[in-house]
Amino acid sequence: MMQFRERRRVIQVIRTVYDPELKRGRSELVGKIDKAAPAVTDKLQKSCTPEELSDILTYLDERHNRLRNEAVRAGAETLPAQMRAAAEYFRTHRDGDARAFATDIRLAWEELKTALREAGFSKGKVLKKAAERAETPAPSESLAAEDTAAPAVSPSAAAPVRKPRARKARTAPAAMEGAVDGAVSAPGGTGTPPAT
Repeated sequence: MMQFRERRRVIQVIRTVYDPELKRGRSELVGKIDKAAPAVTDKLQKSCTPEELSDILTYLDERHNRLRNEAVRAGAETLPAQMRAAAEYFRTHRDGDARAFATDIRLAWEELKTALREAGFSKGKVLKKAAERAETPAPSESLAAEDTAAPAVSPSAAAPVRKPRARKARTAPAAMEGAVDGAVSAPGGTGTPPAT
């Protein structure tokens, strides 16, 4: 089994070899892999067995996937702030660059909405949960208030909740007739002429 140590710019590939004099295993540096362009060099390939090469390739694949997942997560975490910055940009710019950015953003936004919906985070569900969270304090909030090391949650982090549209009130024909005759109608009462 190979071991891997990540240093500043390289990944050290290490094998453990049994030393009969020490009567235990000792580490032996087999080679190095450049972190900026991780690939198995010819020199490293010649100094490894097929099983060790398989271990190296598996490690590099897992490392690539881990780094990619971290980058994707970081993108999702920073997206709300980036969207707010983009909103500010579009409030002040209306040139050709802004038009090109807007086209790319609209296409990416449609793709993101589809992915959110497919993952079970549809707009209605997300906004409903955000509203429920805002209404009911979590039990850990009282503990977090006592703990000064806990990070504060900014109010802008919660998703905005849209208010329902107000419907226009329709006036009944009878109420209109009373208003025409000069009668004032109190709620639930009958129309009475105004006092003079």
